[in-house]
Amino acid sequence: MEAERPDGEQPAPHAGRGDFRLDLARPRAPVDGELDYASTVTAPTEWVPYVYTDTELQSREGGRGLSAAALVMGLAGLLVALFGVWGAPFSLAAIVLAILARRSEPLGGALWVWGLVSGLAGLAIVIGWCVIISQALARIAY
Repeated sequence: MEAERPDGEQPAPHAGRGDFRLDLARPRAPVDGELDYASTVTAPTEWVPYVYTDTELQSREGGRGLSAAALVMGLAGLLVALFGVWGAPFSLAAIVLAILARRSEPLGGALWVWGLVSGLAGLAIVIGWCVIISQALARIAY
């Protein structure tokens, strides 16, 4: 004969004989405002996708476009300036784009710096061409 438990429940029929019981723990009582476990098995409710704010979207939109354009124009100005004064517009455009990119694109970093450096180098070569051409014209005129 089996004894009755203090809480009034009867023990399992084969308890204590080495049999395995599946109901060893009672389910936890739900807390106010919390979903029960069964409803979260198929659809987890804790995962929420990140929603960007308008400020984050506007800062991402700028990206590195101006910085990349400054670098491309600077390299084009440098290359064209090696052969004549026609690299001046490209170099000036690179300098202007690099200055604009510095103010508006925090992600542009090294791109606008190299665009500015190559634009200034191209402009220096164009100035060198102008000096050489003006001296050659001065010799011809006298």
